[in-house]
Amino acid sequence: MAVFFGIAATPAQAQEPHYVRALTDLRTARDYIMFDHRPGFQGQRDLAVEAINKAMEEIKHAAWGDDRSTRFVPPGGMVDAGFPMHEALKALQIAHHNSEDAVDSPQFPELKHRVIGHIEQAETIVHNIENAEHH
Repeated sequence: MAVFFGIAATPAQAQEPHYVRALTDLRTARDYIMFDHRPGFQGQRDLAVEAINKAMEEIKHAAWGDDRSTRFVPPGGMVDAGFPMHEALKALQIAHHNSEDAVDSPQFPELKHRVIGHIEQAETIVHNIENAEHH
């Protein structure tokens, strides 16, 4: 007698480890950006978060639809008001690198291109916020 458990298997290509790591880094970047409350950058922060969310949705749609939520706990002792954006930029750069190493599956052609495009948009916005703060 054979017993089968009804577990839906996700195709191996959809679980590409580089995209899984990029999701974590994108969440971190998004949380840092949302933690930044300096006046004058709300519109740009919203655009950066929107671009990050698009990249995450592309990955989640192709992978498995991660329903877990993240809760951001900022590190203690932040003195510099620009710290959240600086950390967000570092996380975006890591996500960018991880996405570049990913391999698209036939079911989701051009995924890498779309994800990297959204990440680059967020990187540009965060760079602009950092540059505006220093001028």
